[in-house]
Amino acid sequence: MKTVDQMVEHYKTMQAQVGNTSMYEEVKWQYISMAQGGDGGPMGFSEGKETTCRSYNYDGYSDNFFREVCERMGWYQ
Repeated sequence: MKTVDQMVEHYKTMQAQVGNTSMYEEVKWQYISMAQGGDGGPMGFSEGKETTCRSYNYDGYSDNFFREVCERMGWYQ
């Protein structure tokens, strides 16, 4: 599992390299959703069932993990 520190570093690097692109904004939206107990939205494909961002990429991660990343990234206004 990735740590909060690793994800914050990754997303800060992404933002510095590409700015606020649609991919960066999508990640931000997904993390805010998951911080509030959501699934981050559909991935656009299924593996026998509808696959969500959370179930595909972050199985087992707590809401608190996403809240911490959002807080440190300044995504909560």
